[in-house]
Amino acid sequence: MTSFFFCLMVALSIPFKTAEAFSVHASISLLYFNNTSNRSVSEHCVCGLYGLHSPRTSVRGLVGIPKSANLQACDEDTQFTITEAPWIALIEKGNCKAAEKINIAARRGAAAAVIYGALDKGATLMPHLGAKSIVAIMIGNLKGMEILHLIESGMKVTMVIQVGKKHGPWMNQYAIFFISVSFFIVTAAAAIGYFILRSARRFRIARAQSRTQRQLKARAKMAISRLQLRTVKEGDEETGPDGGNCAVCLDPYKPKEVVRVLICNHLFHKDCIDPWLLEHRTCPMCICDILKVLDIEVVLEEEGIEPVQATVFNRTTDVPEVNAEGNHSGTVVQEVNATVPEERAPSENDDVCLVNNESQAPAVNVFPHADNLSFEADETHVSRVLST
Repeated sequence: MTSFFFCLMVALSIPFKTAEAFSVHASISLLYFNNTSNRSVSEHCVCGLYGLHSPRTSVRGLVGIPKSANLQACDEDTQFTITEAPWIALIEKGNCKAAEKINIAARRGAAAAVIYGALDKGATLMPHLGAKSIVAIMIGNLKGMEILHLIESGMKVTMVIQVGKKHGPWMNQYAIFFISVSFFIVTAAAAIGYFILRSARRFRIARAQSRTQRQLKARAKMAISRLQLRTVKEGDEETGPDGGNCAVCLDPYKPKEVVRVLICNHLFHKDCIDPWLLEHRTCPMCICDILKVLDIEVVLEEEGIEPVQATVFNRTTDVPEVNAEGNHSGTVVQEVNATVPEERAPSENDDVCLVNNESQAPAVNVFPHADNLSFEADETHVSRVLST
């Protein structure tokens, strides 16, 4: 959008109808009688350029040159070899401005002024602001010297100047306006296409995320329905001084309140924990994932997301332990009472929650293996789970 307005301002800054914006070629025809070959000669070339401030009209007349040795016609008293109208002045470039040469020729009655360039120079666009309104063109040095030699040899040369093709600058106001509009259209189309694709992608991602959230909430509801509910009674451990508070609302447990017991044996008010589980599906205290623990498969439809399948320890299975004798790292070891038949190495699944029997005390979390070799010798911690 900024580029469009910039180009539009440039286009409007160019005058809409200025002669300076164009170079116009001049078609030159020469007619003369060659005394040597005794025949008439006609030559034609498109070898001139109209001056920037010259009228674009056709002119015909005999060609006259300055009578003085200086052919540049900068002297106010300069006379020409031809005085009968219509005639055309042939003047060499240099020593004064082109406008002065044209004015001198106009005062002598010339219908046009033809200025030829310096040595080895071609025709160039000639400014002559302030000159009289006669036709003024510029030709190259070679063509000018050729005409000069014909006249100096005594031949009468008739010149016909006609308007040739117009050539604008490399970019006129129409081209700038057209390019600006085209650039604006292309840029706008590209921007609209980009925003459409981006919006479609965002909509697709949002729809996939919404579908995934709906799936997770449905699985979470299924998992919540499998969790234990109980009513707190007078004299329960939760109502005592060491009963603790609900980790969600921070209020103590009271008799007749309904609490939900998670698979990790943490309990909370039902009205507090259910909304949390719907959104997060994890225990607020130990981050135990209820979907994994309850062996509920969640198939996510987003790209690159694999289905979630949890491996579950049954409530009646043995509690995994770490063999303290064969482990020389800083792994935390958990010891179980004598009812456990034997000790086993811990599972590699570090995010699986421990599940104890309802008759047991709440389990203590098993901390993950710490792969720090500098502390292997003195970082062994043991947490004991005692049966009540």
